[in-house]
Amino acid sequence: MSNLDISNLSVAELERLKGSIDSAIANRRDSELSSLREAIEDMIAQSGFTLEEVMQARTTKKRVVKAKYSNPNNPEQTWSGRGRKPGWVEEWTSTGRDLNDCLIPE
Repeated sequence: MSNLDISNLSVAELERLKGSIDSAIANRRDSELSSLREAIEDMIAQSGFTLEEVMQARTTKKRVVKAKYSNPNNPEQTWSGRGRKPGWVEEWTSTGRDLNDCLIPE
C-alpha cells in the first residue's frame, strides 16, 4: 500500500478522494460477495445438499445433560442441577428439606 500524504490536500480534494474510496469499497465489496457466493454455490453443488438444508443445519449440537434430581412427589419432574431451579426444587428446599434427598441413583 502506497503512502499518500493527504495533509496538504484541500477540502474539495479530500471530498473527491473520499468519494473515490467509498466507490472503490462498494465495488470491492460487490466483487468479493459475488466471488464468495459462487464459491458457496460450488460447494453446495458438490455436496449433494440444497442451500435450504445447509442454512437449516445447526452449527452446534446441544449437549443433553442427564437429570440429576427427581421430584419425589412426581418422578417425571426432573432437573439436571444446571440453570434456574424449577418450582418443585424451590418448594422442596424452602420447607427445609435437603436437595440430596432428590438425587437420582446412578
